[in-house]
Amino acid sequence: MSPELEFVRRETERATRGISPDAWLRAPDGKWNSLQILEHLVLSYTATTKGLLRTMEAGQPQPGRPDLRQHLKRIYVLGLGRFPSGIEAPQHTVPREGLGDDPLRRFNDALVAMDATLADAEKRFGAGTRLLNHPVLGPLTARDWRRFHQVHGRHHLKQVVARIHGRT
Repeated sequence: MSPELEFVRRETERATRGISPDAWLRAPDGKWNSLQILEHLVLSYTATTKGLLRTMEAGQPQPGRPDLRQHLKRIYVLGLGRFPSGIEAPQHTVPREGLGDDPLRRFNDALVAMDATLADAEKRFGAGTRLLNHPVLGPLTARDWRRFHQVHGRHHLKQVVARIHGRT
């Protein structure tokens, strides 16, 4: 697994080790609980995987260059490693159904599948090729996607840790 995504896997495991059933469900009013946050991450990994598979099936990556607004957001997220708060999740990544009896297994499976698909797409189209458009950041390379998911995961893991320890 890539170092960026291994970081997310390892930190998720560490943050959720020994978590009680009540702690999984703790959240401030109107906010996601830890299970919902994990589901959101799984849905984002699945969306990336599906998009990459469509790109490979089409035999051609999504063309394009980031516009100025996307370029500035890319610097903030990918360059500085910061994730802006207050951004609403795309509808297809909003938690709905839960992750079943073994949420960490589902999380790890989705992360591993995305990592493998990123590696396949990178091998097929080249390391510097923009493979797939992100809804906010524009077209990203495999390296960019890994960095995005690392920053995004770190952002949400801070929320998970805060909820587990009752700090909102």
